[in-house]
Amino acid sequence: MPAEKNGEKRPSKSPIHSDHRARMRARVEQYGLDSLAEHEALEYVLFFAIPRQDTNPIAHALMEHFGSFANVLEAAEDELCTVPGIGPAAAHFLHSLPEIDRYFLLSRNGRRTKLSTTQEIAAYLAPHFRGAGREKLAMLALDDRSRLLRLVWLDDGSAGALDVSVRKVATAAATAGAAGVVLAHNHPDGIVLPSKEDLMATRAAAQALSLLEIRLIFAGEEWLSLKDSGRMPAAEAARCR
Repeated sequence: MPAEKNGEKRPSKSPIHSDHRARMRARVEQYGLDSLAEHEALEYVLFFAIPRQDTNPIAHALMEHFGSFANVLEAAEDELCTVPGIGPAAAHFLHSLPEIDRYFLLSRNGRRTKLSTTQEIAAYLAPHFRGAGREKLAMLALDDRSRLLRLVWLDDGSAGALDVSVRKVATAAATAGAAGVVLAHNHPDGIVLPSKEDLMATRAAAQALSLLEIRLIFAGEEWLSLKDSGRMPAAEAARCR
């Protein structure tokens, strides 16, 4: 008989359902989460938020409503709650996962204080732009040994536009005592190639700031270095590289 509390019946997990969860956990342990289809990954994740129900139909309902695993995790909590089987606690859990992932990456990469290569710089900055729906401009202030002094957010614009102020960059660099700076921004539309405005803004910054080191663009999981791709505008800035 199902357990009762305050007059409400609680569904108990059947041995068959328990065995299914055990098999899926074993599969993930052996082959990784990548071995699962998106609805299976949702079903697995929901094990931790909904311990006493079959999460398979809930996962299918989420996929039908939102279309993808990523869309589910990026959905607002109140919209998640419109899907049968998802209550406030499960909605909050799902909505928190991208933020937990972002915090983990920032914590791990925060231990890397020396940023000598473009790859190291991109790896450090990527978590800061993860999931951003608006275009943002960041500046890394570096000392003369490429060690990070400070990360400064210079602008948080609209979905596709930034106001780049050379004076703002110069002031922030001077305040941090930087010997070199790195500028980076994201493209929420997912297109990693630089726009005409990107190149014009970079040229203006390079001409005005002899300490401009590099310019990076992030779009989703991809990133582009203007210097490494040969798109860094020519300037008389001796430290551009």
